[in-house]
Amino acid sequence: MWRSCVGTSLFLLIAISHSFGCWCGGGSASDYVEAASIVFVGKTAFSDDDGSVKFTQKTLVRFEVEEAYKGLGDKVHEVWVDPGSFTDCYQTFQVGDRYLVFANERSGSPPDALSITVVPDNGKSKRKPVPPGFDLKNPLKVYWSPECVGTHRIVSGTEEEINYLRKYKKRAPEPTDQAKP
Repeated sequence: MWRSCVGTSLFLLIAISHSFGCWCGGGSASDYVEAASIVFVGKTAFSDDDGSVKFTQKTLVRFEVEEAYKGLGDKVHEVWVDPGSFTDCYQTFQVGDRYLVFANERSGSPPDALSITVVPDNGKSKRKPVPPGFDLKNPLKVYWSPECVGTHRIVSGTEEEINYLRKYKKRAPEPTDQAKP
């Protein structure tokens, strides 16, 4: 009887969490930096999020890089990010806000995500115009930063993480000034 109640409770907890989106663990910069391809502090300069609150939209976000800690050279001042389009781990970014960004090459689920649902782009999603500054003839690399990769808005207390990342950068190999195509 007891095992049946525990099993049912666990099932309901998982089912409820799926209805609210991505189910993530928690952590600090030290928990996320190794798994990330790039890490930086930046200001959101552009987002074509349509405000529909649907994760079925294809979205691009452009960040102005203020300080890079991993994977970006000193001459990289702009990074494009997909915030988890077509997943239930879609992350929203507010234009003008500053973020500590952990982003990855698009190779799979975030390492700290206990749940992620991917909706295939069946061609019915709303097609958006190409964002300003994004050249289809010379496409820029777009990194992936859905929920659960550690990205978060800069708030009080973030300075400790930034100090950790500054120390991490001093130990890490130097990146190139060009993001790989």
